[in-house]
Amino acid sequence: MNRKFKNMFRAAVLGTGLICGSVVMTAQAHPLWVLPGEFVVSGDESSWVTFDVSASHTVFGYDKGVGLQNVQVFSPDGDRNPLGSFFKGHRRSVFDLLLDQDGTYKVFAQRPKFYFTSYKAGNRDTDKRMWADKVEAAERLPENARDVKTMQIDMSSVAYVTRNAPSDSVFQPTGKGFELRPVTHPNDIVQGEEAVLEALLNGKPVAGVSVEITPGGTRYRNERNSIEITTDSNGRIEFTPGQAGPWLLSADYSMPSQSPLADTVEAIRFITFEVIPE
Repeated sequence: MNRKFKNMFRAAVLGTGLICGSVVMTAQAHPLWVLPGEFVVSGDESSWVTFDVSASHTVFGYDKGVGLQNVQVFSPDGDRNPLGSFFKGHRRSVFDLLLDQDGTYKVFAQRPKFYFTSYKAGNRDTDKRMWADKVEAAERLPENARDVKTMQIDMSSVAYVTRNAPSDSVFQPTGKGFELRPVTHPNDIVQGEEAVLEALLNGKPVAGVSVEITPGGTRYRNERNSIEITTDSNGRIEFTPGQAGPWLLSADYSMPSQSPLADTVEAIRFITFEVIPE
C-alpha cells in the first residue's frame, strides 16, 4: 500500500472508536498474507503442504485469523477449486493442500469488499474516519462534515507453490480490474538476482503503481528493510532481494468507482514468495 493510504488506515485502527470495534472490523484494515510451509516440493508421490493465513501489519507475524470461505485453488491443469476444510483461530487460519499434479499452483484469498470514509469536521478541520459506504456515511456524518471521501477496499492475496517442475499456466491474467502478473517465476527467485513483476489494469500494463516488497521477520529488527518502487512505463518493476527467506509484496492502485457506494476503489494486492539462497 502507498504511504498515504497506510497512514490513513493506521490512524483509523488506532482511533478509540475502532479499538473498541469488532475483531472483523480491525482485521479488515490489516494486510492479508498467505504463507505456505513449503514453496517447492519434489518427488514421485503427491505431497501435502500446509498454509498459514493471517491479517497483520507485522510481516508473517500472526495477528487476526480470517475466514477462508473465499479461497480458490488454481491447479496446473487449469482446474479452479474452492478450498476444502480449514481451521480459523483467533490469531491465524490454517489449511492443508494436496499437490497431486506436477507444476505450479496458485492459492488466491479474497477479502470481502468493505468501505472506508474519511472527512474533516469541527473548527480545526480535524480528520475523522469511519468504516462505512457513502450511503451509510451520509446518515452518520455531522452537519459540518467537509472533504468527504469514500473508498471501496478490494483486497486479495496470492501465494504460489510448485511440485517438481514449475509451470506458468496459473499466471494468465483475467483481463479484469487490477492484477499482478509474475514475469520471473515466484518459485525461482534467487538472492542477489533480479526479479521482474508486471502490473495490469484490465489486461494492459499500468505505470506509476506503488509497490512495497518486504522480507519476513519484521518483528525482529528495527527497520522493515522494504524495497519501495513504482512500475515503469511498461507496467513493470525490477528488484533484487538481498535476503533469503519468505517475502511479502504489496501493490496499491486507486481508480474511480462505478458504484454509488464509493468515490474510488482502492485495489490492494499481496503476493508471498520465497527467495532462494544464492
